[in-house]
Amino acid sequence: MRFLHLILRSFFRSKRRTVLTILSITVSVALVAILQSVLATLDGFANNPEASNRIVVRHKVSITNMLPVRYEDWIRQQPEVEAVMGLQWFQGVYIDRRNFFPNFASEAEYVTAIFKEEIVDYSDTQYRDFLRDRNGCIVGRALADKFGWKVGDVISLQSEIFPLTVRLTVRCIFKSKRASDEMGLHFHFKLLEEGVFYMKGRTGNFFVRVRHPEDVPKIIERIDRHFRDAVEPTLSETENAFQLEFLKMMGNYTAIIQMITGAVLVAILIVTANTMAMAIRERTTEIAVFRAMGFRTGQILFLLMGEGILLSVLGGGFGLGLAWIMAGAIRNVAGTFLPYLQNFSIDLGTMALCFQATLGVGILSTFIPAYRATRRPIVDGLRSL
Repeated sequence: MRFLHLILRSFFRSKRRTVLTILSITVSVALVAILQSVLATLDGFANNPEASNRIVVRHKVSITNMLPVRYEDWIRQQPEVEAVMGLQWFQGVYIDRRNFFPNFASEAEYVTAIFKEEIVDYSDTQYRDFLRDRNGCIVGRALADKFGWKVGDVISLQSEIFPLTVRLTVRCIFKSKRASDEMGLHFHFKLLEEGVFYMKGRTGNFFVRVRHPEDVPKIIERIDRHFRDAVEPTLSETENAFQLEFLKMMGNYTAIIQMITGAVLVAILIVTANTMAMAIRERTTEIAVFRAMGFRTGQILFLLMGEGILLSVLGGGFGLGLAWIMAGAIRNVAGTFLPYLQNFSIDLGTMALCFQATLGVGILSTFIPAYRATRRPIVDGLRSL
């Protein structure tokens, strides 16, 4: 306990410097935790285990090129295929472009069969109303809550891709396991076919549900081989690979986030090392007195290291607390225009990583000046007395 008392006395020797250093570490650790959590959220979006048996079939040349709807009949005949659905990204704007959310023209009768892991809870009566109403749509609970939609409400979506504005009636609201999966809207593909002349008999993608995940590579190869010599050749890939293509449009976000994280950790190291070097240099005489009184080198090194580690641990703990508080704001703000951030959270793995990194920075930044101070001759330290 006497060592703890000595550590705390030294820790609060310069209160202003201690508080400012803890604040700098707090902000830095919060930034690192948020960046690493964003990376984990994006990776989770592109590595969804629920999509292990789903394939996306698109045009081989470009994601913007269309495929004939007739391809669907051949794909459905394959024994490994459980269900197949034509789906087209609509990019409809609701009132204002800032109100972004995923919306699709889909073959309504297959929506729940394809996305049964995402659309897990809904009213059968509402779903039947959606199928009967050609102007109906099915929306996620999070999306409906965001805009205050209720069953029976009429909404208008103006596409930024097609010369078409659709007026839709909310017929069914579903719930999902993940909040990001509740941010989508599906309406009848027939509306797009009838409203845009060049979309007659054409679609952007086919979503294919395979009966067993182990059959995915085999059916991917067979589909692409069958349509290889067609006028519109196909490129089939897993849904996770398809989602990753969208994320890659943001650039190499993994490298960017890791570079920023590394820079922040170096900054923490420099700040903490500078603080501890100043604190130890100011106590040269005190350390010499301790050694003259009989304190062993290991005991003095323990006292100095304890101060640096305490500084880092407090800053890291406050930083993780700040990051946890900010996570809710990020979900509410960033999640409005990046729906996959609706799942954003600071998980235990990220918190443990940040805490370990902060602890390592505390040890590394303190050891060198502390070791040098304990190796200095006692006489040199006592000269200022």
